Amino acid sequence: MLITNKEDLQRFAPCHRVWQGIPGIEHTKGGRTFVTFYSGATTETYGNYILLYRSDDDFKEPIAALAKPGKFRCFDPVLWIDPCGRLWFVWNVMPGEEVWGILCDDPDADVLVWSEAFYIGRGIMMNKPTVLSSGEWLFPIAIWPSEIHGKLRAAGLREDDDPRSYVYKSSDNGKTFVKLGGSAVKERRCDEHMVLELPNGVLAMYVRTRYGIAVSHSYDRGVTWSHGEDSGLGGPCSRFYIGRLRSGRILLINHINFTGRNNLTALLSEDDGKTFPYSIMLDERSGVSYPDVCEGEDGYLYIIYDRERGHGKRTLEEAYTAAREILVAKITENDIINGGLKDQNSYLKRIVSKLGALSDKDENPYLKKELTSEELAEKLLSEGGNIAEKVFALFPFNCTSIYDIDSKKVEVLVRKFEDNGSQDKELLVQIITIIRTAPKQCANANPIIDAIKKYIEEHISEDFLVSDLADSLKISVYYLCHMFKAVTGITVAEYRNSLRITKAKKMLIYTDEPINEIAQKCGFCTAAYFSETFAKLEKISPTEYRKLHIKEIL
Repeated sequence: MLITNKEDLQRFAPCHRVWQGIPGIEHTKGGRTFVTFYSGATTETYGNYILLYRSDDDFKEPIAALAKPGKFRCFDPVLWIDPCGRLWFVWNVMPGEEVWGILCDDPDADVLVWSEAFYIGRGIMMNKPTVLSSGEWLFPIAIWPSEIHGKLRAAGLREDDDPRSYVYKSSDNGKTFVKLGGSAVKERRCDEHMVLELPNGVLAMYVRTRYGIAVSHSYDRGVTWSHGEDSGLGGPCSRFYIGRLRSGRILLINHINFTGRNNLTALLSEDDGKTFPYSIMLDERSGVSYPDVCEGEDGYLYIIYDRERGHGKRTLEEAYTAAREILVAKITENDIINGGLKDQNSYLKRIVSKLGALSDKDENPYLKKELTSEELAEKLLSEGGNIAEKVFALFPFNCTSIYDIDSKKVEVLVRKFEDNGSQDKELLVQIITIIRTAPKQCANANPIIDAIKKYIEEHISEDFLVSDLADSLKISVYYLCHMFKAVTGITVAEYRNSLRITKAKKMLIYTDEPINEIAQKCGFCTAAYFSETFAKLEKISPTEYRKLHIKEIL
């Protein structure tokens, strides 16, 4: 699946690509920059493949590609350098709803050596993992609703799929992955979620929606999630980036004062995302989207995004009018605070990849001339084969258009068409017309819950009763338990246990205190009970956990 031979990579060169987009970026300790994005065919469909570039040769030609032959697509790549210094190259496969990865132990080496590909989880992962203060890594993996790319995914969908924004946890530096819980935020699109750890240990999951960005919380380290609500961060229903920097500030990349996917902006918060008083405009033009960010060891923020991808066009001439660019900005936190570039090495809007015309042999016969729906129907009927599948390959539902058409009506029409022997021209014209004309889409605080959490945090090492907590807040036990479970999705006892385990993990990593003292300080009656509880939840003993993670901070 991974292609690195230079001769084999020639077929993925820029002169063979109609479009490109959805990028990712990483910057190594040695100063090397890697970028990735995907392309293939004329839009999001079978035959999509992923490309990897690096800065050594000014991103002129790909150094690797990921492709799966047959009726498959490789898409939405993610680059990430983990706390061990390894470069992760992660991608998704459809049909199958599978997330895969490979590792490069030394991304600064002259010759890159890659591991064997390994399976991470079921679903689609579109953003970097989050490293928790307690040592775990959370991978944001979503199961999309069945209507998104339904035709492409049909062979991979399962009846037991529960569409949600999930997290997968690894407690052993990526050797194994455990699926935790997920949030089912209303009106979400392609999820594209990211997880942020708050100072009190609560996890905030930010999810792309039709109205901007929603937020859901987990009080048990990702096992259960609260009902999502509008975060107030806004956005035109597109991928965003949110993450904590080494300085402790929160970085948000989003569209501000937008009329579509324009005004891509970097913002900083010093109060854990409550306000974002500092900002710098990255790109005011239209068609700029899908940012990814890495924070380099050199102190710079490297921000990648795409502009006018050029996919899904009806003619090559239409595709050529799009910019079809991948761009990078290099800025500092001080640049954002000052609202403009202050560092002499900072820059904006630097192109790392731009497409030109295709070579003659790549001319797509369906794109040379824009056929009417009737003409295209006649052509497809004369060719025979799986006609409905060909229509979806020419005009596939992408993550934007699927919500802008009546997908149920399309499904009914397709079934009628196939029931009629795939020869009904009138039905075929209706299907083509609907799909090809899909329009382009240009937490409130709760003082009682806060008081409950504060009490638990302050009495974490004590074996208190819920009635003690209720008495201190002057509310009934029933009301307290009912409200806490309704808001957080877990019980008071589960929340307390989660906090205790989280505190224990931090002590295992950052102190040399013996296990029995850690158990006592974290509220466990005996070291044996602590070890039993820890191993049950983490699939690893406290001693093994300490040995594994202490290496990362030495």
